[in-house]
Amino acid sequence: MVMTMTIARPMSKQPFSPSPRPPVPSPGTHTARIIAAAGSALKLIAGDDVGLDETDRAHAADLRSHVSVEDLDQARDLITTMRAVGVSLVTVLDDTYPGNMLWANNHQPFLWVRGQMLPEDHRAVAVVGERDSDRAVAAAHALAEAGLTVAAPLRTALDAAVHEAALAAGGRTLGVLTGGMAAPDVLGPYANVARQIGERAALVSPFWPDTAPTDQTIAQEHMVTCGLAATVYITDGGDGGSSHRCTEMVLKTGKHVFVPQRLHQEHAWVAQAGFRGGITVVQDTDDLSKQAVNLVDMCSQTTMF
Repeated sequence: MVMTMTIARPMSKQPFSPSPRPPVPSPGTHTARIIAAAGSALKLIAGDDVGLDETDRAHAADLRSHVSVEDLDQARDLITTMRAVGVSLVTVLDDTYPGNMLWANNHQPFLWVRGQMLPEDHRAVAVVGERDSDRAVAAAHALAEAGLTVAAPLRTALDAAVHEAALAAGGRTLGVLTGGMAAPDVLGPYANVARQIGERAALVSPFWPDTAPTDQTIAQEHMVTCGLAATVYITDGGDGGSSHRCTEMVLKTGKHVFVPQRLHQEHAWVAQAGFRGGITVVQDTDDLSKQAVNLVDMCSQTTMF
């Protein structure tokens, strides 16, 4: 079964302007959108919301109500402190903000990055799974050998194995955390893997550095992992599980999903999720690599990683 491909259209880039920490109560995607529209978060905080509609002006007012001068000073100090330990802040207004995430409809206002994201990382495939480590590892190795960047969370043993396989194949990998870069125990037993990712590619967090992992941050981590990628490979997962939820979220952003034949045969949710198109069943890792390369190169936005 091969379903119809869905390809989203790119959004335009905006020039960089410093951005303070967005207030916790405000939805991140809406915040990112109005900051991009205004061209500067500082302008919004200062009350300059010219050109925004009524809904966006209300959201900007909510932002202002949660940000004080002291917050801005603390944010600047923290940005400087994190930069000193090798972690940079990338905002939605920065030229280095990932294009794959920008043209999705759920992009984040900012990302903290240890290491370096490169232009070729727009050719990224996210590998997401629950229990089938063997399939996930084989996919990561094959994708890396094919010259594609691999994106994955760094929360479970499966995730760590995905990153290790991609690095062992000489590839690049983007690891997404479920908490802040400076949060205690956020790396758990995977600190060594995180160090390798930061040295050879990029470790990414969409959270303020002291944010502890929660169920909510795990959901956001999946959103960012898939946002960093041009397409997604779901290795396994049951009805209603994290892979199922991730697939539905990815399809809503207009990105394509690949699944193994076994997953499609064993779980009805795959066909149900893809009944409008957007899902392709692949026979093996060679088939995955070939189709992923073709899709990524066809819809690459080379000017906007």
